[in-house]
Amino acid sequence: MEEINALLEKYNHFKYEQIRSVKWVTETSILLTLVIQDDDGEDLESINIEFSDIKESRLLDNSVLPLMDMTSGITIIEEHGLYGFALGSGSAMLHVHNAPLYIVSSNIEIKK
Repeated sequence: MEEINALLEKYNHFKYEQIRSVKWVTETSILLTLVIQDDDGEDLESINIEFSDIKESRLLDNSVLPLMDMTSGITIIEEHGLYGFALGSGSAMLHVHNAPLYIVSSNIEIKK
């Protein structure tokens, strides 16, 4: 979780950035791609996060992801041996389950 917290801190929880895609890699694995953009909206860097052993999820079509409000960034938490990812700012799994897009998994890996 230290690596995840460092990433969230480095990029200010991805506030004002963009989720580029969310896709199933296998039946139990989801790859989420976030992009860091400059002031002109040009992509500077991509961060891939792979969630495996998915327990629950609510995914949105990739075509609506650029329209998502990212002013509150993202949340990634660990609670009871599970990782929760959600849009917006939160500190508990309750927030994760109430988000418009969320993923709950047993494992998480950052891939650059």
